[in-house]
Amino acid sequence: MILVVDTGVDDALALALAVRHPRIQLEAVLTSWGNVALDLINDNTLRVLDWLGATDVPVFAGADRPLVGAAIDAGHFHGQDGLGGAPLRPTRRTPRADAVGYLIERLTAEPDQLSVVCTGPLTNLALAVQREPRIVECVREVVVMGGSAQLPGNVTPVAEFNIAADPEAAAVVFGQPWLVTMVGLDVTNQVVLSAAEVRRLDGSSSAEAVLTRQVTRFVFEQRGMPSMALHDPLAVGVALDHSLVTMANGPVHVETRGEYTRGQTVFDLRPRVVRPNSSTRVCLEVDAARFRQMFCAILGLEAVQEQR
Repeated sequence: MILVVDTGVDDALALALAVRHPRIQLEAVLTSWGNVALDLINDNTLRVLDWLGATDVPVFAGADRPLVGAAIDAGHFHGQDGLGGAPLRPTRRTPRADAVGYLIERLTAEPDQLSVVCTGPLTNLALAVQREPRIVECVREVVVMGGSAQLPGNVTPVAEFNIAADPEAAAVVFGQPWLVTMVGLDVTNQVVLSAAEVRRLDGSSSAEAVLTRQVTRFVFEQRGMPSMALHDPLAVGVALDHSLVTMANGPVHVETRGEYTRGQTVFDLRPRVVRPNSSTRVCLEVDAARFRQMFCAILGLEAVQEQR
């Protein structure tokens, strides 16, 4: 697996799941601006990996802006540094250059061997397609945490953040004939971690429990939210086990021009429509209890797991 992240709160938990799961071989992490600016994303990614002892996982710096227009961010949710001020140790590492070049090199060298999981804007992937279209034939699967098929967005009434951040890049990604699985906001919102559950981790000193407590502190204590969705960890889980979700096949169209609909992902949900053959799969439902059980077990969050 190659992860493409814009490391904020839930990306950090997705990184932990990818690092700790015994069936995942995490080859590299590529970064993108998104939740905050790229320099902060790079630092956050390295600090999280170092905290988990995954210092052998290389990090490649990627896009620092969208294909078109100005960058947006989600610092209001993740805090000014993107990790809610989590006091993780400083890193001694620096990211390597050219995430796009690395992605092209690895995918073309190992056809059908690598899954790419994107938990941030899709700019890096779109740039890679534009630079080397052959990668479309080489990737095993692209899993996207982004969009929404059945519910409103979280940035505009119809657009989810990762797609709204770079609709043109998303249109490139969803417009290719490779295997794409969309894990949208409507599905990820069904899998939550509560503030009360995290408080039960106070007695645990494991790296995973401390990471969970520290990166969620801003969301739960300063913003006062009672729970948060495990958006990005679910995308990693779906890449690992498709049986966690119910999916439907069909093309996803990304709106790039609408005055009120820019960034919307359009998937035809009409029950009597015959769907054309498509390499795009859209998640519609999730077995939230089973994913939570796996997530908590892999990260050793027994205090959370025991309560469900």
